[in-house]
Amino acid sequence: MNQYTPSKVYGSLMRSPRLQKHPHDMDDENIYPLTDVKLIDRQIQVSAIGEVTHPPDRCKLVIKIVSEKNDVDEAKSSVKRRFDYVLQTLHNHSIKESDIKVYKNMRRVDSMYSLETIIEVMFCEIHKCQTVSNILVEKLDETVNVCLPLFSHAQQTLHNLRQQASLLAIHNAKQKAQEMARLVHQAVGRPLSVREEETKEWNGSNETLEDIESVKSVQQRVANATISISSKVFVTYELKPKIKKKTIS
Repeated sequence: MNQYTPSKVYGSLMRSPRLQKHPHDMDDENIYPLTDVKLIDRQIQVSAIGEVTHPPDRCKLVIKIVSEKNDVDEAKSSVKRRFDYVLQTLHNHSIKESDIKVYKNMRRVDSMYSLETIIEVMFCEIHKCQTVSNILVEKLDETVNVCLPLFSHAQQTLHNLRQQASLLAIHNAKQKAQEMARLVHQAVGRPLSVREEETKEWNGSNETLEDIESVKSVQQRVANATISISSKVFVTYELKPKIKKKTIS
């Protein structure tokens, strides 16, 4: 669930410079009264920040199967048995073929044949990823290495979060502009301009990919992959006289 943080707001009330009248028309301050200022010249400018935070919603599991044999067919057979079990486990948990990538590499180590098969699986549910990982670790031997999962966000999720941050910033700007206008007994009118000044994105930590991969705790990896996005906007609103409600006598 998205977490919203309080906005940071800066604002100012603006009006055009007061114009001088002829000496016999001047008031005590030698200026036009406020009611003579054109409505379009009365503005309120507000700067606000909207921030959203979201945990990862994608999980990649890497499974490595290695076999070293004197005979190449024996190496292939050893890997195939374990590979078939991994695939069957994935299918039992409704993993799509499009979310599975397989890489195979055969090489010679002295007089032996070494076959390495790497299976990369992308999960949309973190809980399912952990369940599959636990099953494979429990059922397969040491020739199968089930790596700790890597967490990330879907591109559509990132797009939606960026939009939410921008909309939240505009909402905060409108809310604060109304509060400021109320203090001077005015009302906020239509927006005259909206400008996004700055956007920032950061993860739960500033660690590099190598640092993240060395983390042994799944919980810490989730925290490191949690993303925050902020948007700073500058909005100018029309400032209008507050209309008093008529009372019925």
